[in-house]
Amino acid sequence: MVTKVGTINSALIRYRLGSALIWLGVLTWAPFIVLRIAGEKPSLLLFLPFHLMGVLGGSRTRSLARRELGIAAPNKNVLRTAGHSRIFIGILMWLPYFYLKLIAQQPVDVMDFLPFHLTGVLGGIGFLVLSYLVNRREK
Repeated sequence: MVTKVGTINSALIRYRLGSALIWLGVLTWAPFIVLRIAGEKPSLLLFLPFHLMGVLGGSRTRSLARRELGIAAPNKNVLRTAGHSRIFIGILMWLPYFYLKLIAQQPVDVMDFLPFHLTGVLGGIGFLVLSYLVNRREK
C-alpha cells in the first residue's frame, strides 16, 4: 500500500535528484573549460548533449516533483519575468553560432558567443534569486 508519507518522500527525492541533474549538466562544462585553457579545441557538440540532458531533465524532474508535493508556483512579478527573459535571450545567443557553424559552414569560435550566453543565463538566475528573496521577505 502506498502511503502519503512514502509519496512525499519519493517526490522529495525526485526534487533533489532534479537539482543534482541540473548541477551535473552545468558542471559538464568544467572539462571543456579546462581543455580550452590548456590550448585544446574540444568539440562543443561532444559536451552539449550532456549539458542539455542534465539541465533540461533536471528542471523537468524538479517541476514534476514540485507539482507532486503540492508546492505552488512562485508568484509572478517583474523580477521573475526579467529573469526568465534574460535566460531565454542567453539561450538564443547560440542561434547565430549554430547558423554560422552548421548552415553557412563558416569557421567560428565558441568563445565569441559564450560570454553573451553566460551573461544572459547568469544574469537571469540573479533576477530569479532576487525575486525569490523579495517574495520570501513579503511572507
